[in-house]
Amino acid sequence: MVTADNLNLDVLELIFAFISGNDLVSVSSVSKSFLAGVIPCLYAKVSFTAKHVKRYRPEGGGIMSPFLTLRNHPDLAVHVRQIDIHCAPFIAAGQVHPKFLLETADALQVCKNLTSFVCGPRILPALLGSLQGKERLQDLHIYAALTTTQGEMLQKITTLRSLTLDYPTWNIVDSLTRWAQPLQRTLSHLTIFMSQEVNGILLEALLPLLPRLRGLHLIGCPKAPHTVVIKAATQHTPSLKEFSFTIFENTPPPSLFCLPTITLPSLQHLAIDVRPTSDATAMTMSSLLVSLTSLSTLVLKFADRQLPVWNSVIDLIAPPSAVTVPLKRLALMDCAVPIDMVGKLSSKCKDLEMLEIPLPIKDIQAFTAAISSLKELHTLTDVGDAHASHGPRATLARNDVRYMMRACVNLRTIVSDGRMWMGRPDCFIGVTVTPQRYKANATQHWFSPLKEYSYLS
Repeated sequence: MVTADNLNLDVLELIFAFISGNDLVSVSSVSKSFLAGVIPCLYAKVSFTAKHVKRYRPEGGGIMSPFLTLRNHPDLAVHVRQIDIHCAPFIAAGQVHPKFLLETADALQVCKNLTSFVCGPRILPALLGSLQGKERLQDLHIYAALTTTQGEMLQKITTLRSLTLDYPTWNIVDSLTRWAQPLQRTLSHLTIFMSQEVNGILLEALLPLLPRLRGLHLIGCPKAPHTVVIKAATQHTPSLKEFSFTIFENTPPPSLFCLPTITLPSLQHLAIDVRPTSDATAMTMSSLLVSLTSLSTLVLKFADRQLPVWNSVIDLIAPPSAVTVPLKRLALMDCAVPIDMVGKLSSKCKDLEMLEIPLPIKDIQAFTAAISSLKELHTLTDVGDAHASHGPRATLARNDVRYMMRACVNLRTIVSDGRMWMGRPDCFIGVTVTPQRYKANATQHWFSPLKEYSYLS
């Protein structure tokens, strides 16, 4: 007789692959066979976040880090594929706990099958030695404030498929052309966030060395204005599927006869960080969007939360002459979007599955009427800032959520004010809604594609 306890471990692993989070921990307590079957899933991803930092007490009285467990049990480390370090514990101002650094470095040493490493805090120098020799490491996201010697150690990692550099120092930027040579057969995704050193000369030297590049994200690099970035990307990486850049205040005003355009026929994800608020910027935005007809994801982040998004930009997102726009995900961040513009977007972007927009909590019924024509919409995210206005901000109530999910036939997830509302059909009241805590990934940049909308293959 077949029971849960005598199922083959391979079968159990396949079943447990559909479970995540605390449910995996609960499953591991059922029986010894369940524990053996759940371990590969339980240790596939190891994270250390702010909630772990608050309770970290290596001397006792708190929790120990997961890296100490991996150091003490190398047989568990073989299952680790991804390590995300969002925060690090401090023993004094500016001084990271030395025991945490030692535990983490030792754990990295024994994680031979690591494929992804994310390190948000400034602790990478202590871990560089342990990252050497990771032949399966493909995704690297780091705070790249490093010395020249540390940068040379970083260049020994030559198997990367995706590289994200946050706040890179000048020597790291300077070494990119040398690092790109051994990476040119594998690297398909490059992100540089907040760099004072990246400029047009570097891009003209770097991009020709990366023929397989399909994702390029350059955000917060003031010496690389959007005109320079677009020109370099169009000329050297015409097969880009993902593209992000910043429009700065100091960008020279475009000539009416020489407006920048994006000619990337394979582009599916576009994110633009719009810093200026002048009408000339609206003209620039219009010229950038007019030639893009096959986007699946569009993310626009503005500099003024009180400034309504320009009509000309909305018209190009939803052109009057088009029957439909193939957008699946649209995000309008840090701006005001009037309800009539929401209705205009909804009438044209009928394939939208995810919408990220500031929700007008006090006028939720009119907003719901404006989006009710989006039959494919399943996720709605409120990107309004609770601190953008004086006084307490109105929050989304359960009845509001139920009303929106009844009006939008496929809407089942609403994220607002640190809560994720999940809905499921109910034969008596139409929709049952359940809230749960929600916290966005601290290391996930706003301009990066979501996993379900990743276009890199």
